[in-house]
Amino acid sequence: MGRGRQKAKQQKIARKLKYLTTDTDYDELAKELSEQEPGTGSPDPFADVDDQYADKDVDSAADADAAKVSPAAQADDLDEYAKWAAEAAAKATSGEFPASAPAVPKPKPAPRKPIPMPMPSALKPKKS
Repeated sequence: MGRGRQKAKQQKIARKLKYLTTDTDYDELAKELSEQEPGTGSPDPFADVDDQYADKDVDSAADADAAKVSPAAQADDLDEYAKWAAEAAAKATSGEFPASAPAVPKPKPAPRKPIPMPMPSALKPKKS
């Protein structure tokens, strides 16, 4: 089948899908969705996949090490960062850091000579 006929068929199908009006029965949909008992399924749709490949996951070991760090140690790290940030801010406002030199303005370029434009002899002023 040629590309033209193939494209025409695809356009025909796309047009049908675009303008197709279906009457959705929302009550029936609600019944269908409510048939599943709440709490039976996992809120994470990939939990079963994670369990299946848990022993092969390389990142899980790193996650486990990160989970072993106590919250007190994490808070201590944040406290150290807060102290460092406060010191850096104090240094910046007290002038302890050297002030940056003011920007030297660039000199303006020298004006260029105008390019002489040729003038037709008919437009030149006549010498008397």
